[in-house]
Amino acid sequence: MENADVSTIGGWFAGRVPDDWFAGAPEVTLEGEQAVVVGTLPEVELVSGTSEAARTAAAQGRIARFRQDTRRERIWIAREAEELFKKNVTWGARSGATKLTFTPGGSGREEGAKPAEGASVKIGRRLGWGGRSHGLRAGDGPRFF
Repeated sequence: MENADVSTIGGWFAGRVPDDWFAGAPEVTLEGEQAVVVGTLPEVELVSGTSEAARTAAAQGRIARFRQDTRRERIWIAREAEELFKKNVTWGARSGATKLTFTPGGSGREEGAKPAEGASVKIGRRLGWGGRSHGLRAGDGPRFF
């Protein structure tokens, strides 16, 4: 399916993405060698008279929560799509008038990067408890790995 058109790729994502992620099927566009997948999230209900800046901030928060809550599954779906269609995947979401895209090359790799044959990745944490410094100093902010 390497030469699939946008409607075929869009149909695949409509069937593959969990039903509870978006209101309807996600919008899929092709931009060069990547598929951009943007779904619509419900608007945040705010009291009448809320400023536009507050509405935008609420939408950005909703999109950030979606991004974090679906990260692992989005990576797997993107890897499937990248293998099937030979296109990088960029995810995004819309809530109200706010649209954000994120994750170029959505499988967690940089755009165009391919894993080396037989490569492994070591994932670890540095924790600063039990009287051992583990590389953390006073005043260090949180570390995200």
